Amino acid sequence: MKILIVDDEAINRTLLTNMLYNAGYKKCVEAVDGVEAIEKFTEEQPDLVLLDVVMPGLSGFDVAPKIRKLAKGTYLPILFITALEDKDSLVRCLEVGGNDFATKPFDRHILIAKIRAHLKIRALSEHVEQQNKALRLFNQRVAREHAIVEHIFSHAIVNRPEVQAHFDCFLQPAETFNGDLFLCEASPSGGIYFIVGDFTGHGLASAIGALPVTRAFQELSQQGVSVSEIVSELNQILTKFLPSDMFMAAVVGEINAAGNRINLWQGGMPAVIIPAKSNRALRKISSRHMALGVLEEHELNTDIDIVNLGHNEQLIICSDGLIEIANDDGDMLLEEGLAEIVKEQMIEEGIVDANSLFSRAKAHCATSTFQDDVTLVVFTSRPIKMPLSNQVECGFPSVHEVTLDAEHLKQPDALPRVLQLAGQCEGIQSIRSIMFTVLSELFNNALEHGILKLDSKLKQDSAGFQQYYENREVSLNALRRGRIIIRIESLPDRGQVLVSVADSGNGFEWENKTHLAGTHPSNNECYGRGLSLINTLCDRVWFENNGSKVICLLNVRHY
Repeated sequence: MKILIVDDEAINRTLLTNMLYNAGYKKCVEAVDGVEAIEKFTEEQPDLVLLDVVMPGLSGFDVAPKIRKLAKGTYLPILFITALEDKDSLVRCLEVGGNDFATKPFDRHILIAKIRAHLKIRALSEHVEQQNKALRLFNQRVAREHAIVEHIFSHAIVNRPEVQAHFDCFLQPAETFNGDLFLCEASPSGGIYFIVGDFTGHGLASAIGALPVTRAFQELSQQGVSVSEIVSELNQILTKFLPSDMFMAAVVGEINAAGNRINLWQGGMPAVIIPAKSNRALRKISSRHMALGVLEEHELNTDIDIVNLGHNEQLIICSDGLIEIANDDGDMLLEEGLAEIVKEQMIEEGIVDANSLFSRAKAHCATSTFQDDVTLVVFTSRPIKMPLSNQVECGFPSVHEVTLDAEHLKQPDALPRVLQLAGQCEGIQSIRSIMFTVLSELFNNALEHGILKLDSKLKQDSAGFQQYYENREVSLNALRRGRIIIRIESLPDRGQVLVSVADSGNGFEWENKTHLAGTHPSNNECYGRGLSLINTLCDRVWFENNGSKVICLLNVRHY
């Protein structure tokens, strides 16, 4: 430590120098007056100043503020050495910038104790300043990194305006980065794919998972794959990419070109709401799957719900950040509360818009800020007006045929693998998702009824559903013989695709199935909808071999 001693009397300077030397402070600099004190301070940059008050020329009262200014904010202890004892003089010592004072004659012990105390404060002050400097640099680095990441996110996770225009969206992150995700892409068939995702937590750690999801979703959408395939692929990516304590709840959907039918998969998200002006007509479709990134591929259920909408009927999707807001009593809004708000808005305005719905929900919240990210997406049923991608005018005709025996049928990924092979055909990209739906229904019918001989009437209620699929699992594990032949023929020059599924079972009385004639099962029936759906999606459906073989004709140019 270096100490500057300022006194016009040589004996005082010598006394102080010896006293400090004996106390261990061997670096002392002397100045005989105020002018030299300022010069020495500038040259030596001492850690502490012992300053006499009464000196010729500049007094200590004049020198202290000048030295204090030269210190430029660094804590500099200035101890006045004075023979003055009146209170006004001692107070002025502190007012002009001094930190303490010592009266003459010196008490060695008190003076050294004061010097040590102030030098300790100076050391602590310098340490704090170093920490503040390091913190400022750290904050600058973090701000720079955040700016880079924000730039990447703003360019990587973006929806085309002409596609997003079909949705009414409201997104509000709890922090700078959004752990929620909304993506939409045009499908080759003239419809739209979309995904509403909610990663565990919020902030940058949650948002980072959106990058691989966005890239995969965009690529799969361009291929015209089914919702089930998108779900399967995203689950594989997130299972590998995310740590074990993170996942993404999601609603994944595909809207047809007419805008009145949606293939919907929900995992871990709040129920989707289809509003109406009456309580009886309002529909809620609850999530029946686990979130993505939780289950292994063989455990994942990719079954979808098919939602039909009337003209101008709406579909409302939200993340749990909206329904988990709480009032002053700690009661959350929950799905039931949101449904009531939707009903109120429908009664008052006849339509739901995202911003108004959010404002009504926010009125339930006890605080002005939300603790989680909020995403609200509203789709109104109407024809999708999107330009179709250029189709191959002279694609090659091709045929893919796969024979699955008992061991193949036991494999959970048998059907996706078949569709992956068929996806290489030219001319099917625009109907790949539709073909997957048709093929899934035909395959499951062939397996469950033709091969395993299960009775759908068992699915009358939830208990029957569970029993049905338990029987299916037992029968499939015990299967020793059985065969399903899948044949997919693409005729690009005609704009047609033929799909046939034949099983080794005994067939069924297909002539009596009124679903094929356009009669739909009643709403309270929990089975028998598959053939009706196939008939709706295909130009023509017919049976051979006593009903054990089903052939479907799909017209590519209709989609």
